[in-house]
Amino acid sequence: MIPDDNRTILFDIGYEGKSLEAYLNLLIRNNIKTLIDVRKNPVSMKYGFSKNLLAKSVSLLKIKYIHIPELGIESNKRQALNSFEDYKNLFLDYEATTLKQNVGSIKNVYDILRRNKKVAITCFEADKNYCHRHKIVNYINNIHSNEFDVIPL
Repeated sequence: MIPDDNRTILFDIGYEGKSLEAYLNLLIRNNIKTLIDVRKNPVSMKYGFSKNLLAKSVSLLKIKYIHIPELGIESNKRQALNSFEDYKNLFLDYEATTLKQNVGSIKNVYDILRRNKKVAITCFEADKNYCHRHKIVNYINNIHSNEFDVIPL
């Protein structure tokens, strides 16, 4: 559990393999104030993780939900990912295109973090190495290193 202190922390959480209850408990235990969803299409076959229900669930816990779809990956680019090499190539393309084209959205994530102190960035994959959110976290951390901690959940 993260103490209720003044540290600024960017949490990294995927919901793969987690029930909605377990996921929400992680947010509560870590005193998260804002959840940033970086899925392009925030629809999930897993109960509770589609945009509207997830937003409602976290709002009941006094956690703000923000969806930033422009930082997501187009679904057609996520087809045929069969190896780590495929993911590596996807993320190289993501860094070269999506991140560079959406600097304003990345700045928005950083501004939300500065204001709210305890922020979680979320997507599906449990392993951040197979999810684009680690590229967002790294991008912000490279610019604003030593201004906040990064904690995977």
